[in-house]
Amino acid sequence: MTKIETEGRLFHTVARAIADRIESDEWPPGTRLPSERSLAEHFAVSRSCIREAIRTLSEQQIVETRRGAGTFVSEPDDSALSAHLARVVPLKTERLAEIFDVRRIIEPQLAARAAQHISEDQLVRLKLLVYEQEKRALAGETTEDLDQAFHLCLAEASGNTILLNVVKNLTTILTESRTEALQTPERSRLSVTSHVAVIDALERGDSAAAEAAMRRHLETVEQAVFEGGESTWPPPAK
Repeated sequence: MTKIETEGRLFHTVARAIADRIESDEWPPGTRLPSERSLAEHFAVSRSCIREAIRTLSEQQIVETRRGAGTFVSEPDDSALSAHLARVVPLKTERLAEIFDVRRIIEPQLAARAAQHISEDQLVRLKLLVYEQEKRALAGETTEDLDQAFHLCLAEASGNTILLNVVKNLTTILTESRTEALQTPERSRLSVTSHVAVIDALERGDSAAAEAAMRRHLETVEQAVFEGGESTWPPPAK
């Protein structure tokens, strides 16, 4: 594989990473981007790869290059916004769909194992997390950190240290779907209700029920994220 072939794929990835920072307001409109050399060092790619990435973003009106001054994040206007949304929304949707695929593979099995291995202390910790999550949700406060702690505690309760380490390593990626899912108070309350159903199954030591409750939880959250509506719990029978 030649260097040119490798970078032919890389510059799209780099362009997307830069656009993600702009979208998150880490680099708001008017911000001067780091130098070509700094970006190349940061992303561990060649400067030609950075130039291609910047050219791509410039064509999409996300950044603009000013001769002798550098590259800046474009000020939003109607045409730039349309171009930006056309690029970002499909990518974001695709990424979230992949994240939910991972969660569906891992988390129902975690819940099933936890039902057989969870300790009293871990069960109490889960209940306390959900209690605090409910308080915050009712107050209209964010609950993403508590949701993350709940799922990590569940992974710990599975009794499988390798599986726990896998979940820890995936935490940053998985948090993206949780943040998306809990972006409204109503969705936070929905998550609380789902977590209570999981805890009930864990308390009974019912692996099948714990797995089913977690699977329904993920399906409900995924529906809320992708359809943009407030789902009900449990979802209606088909």
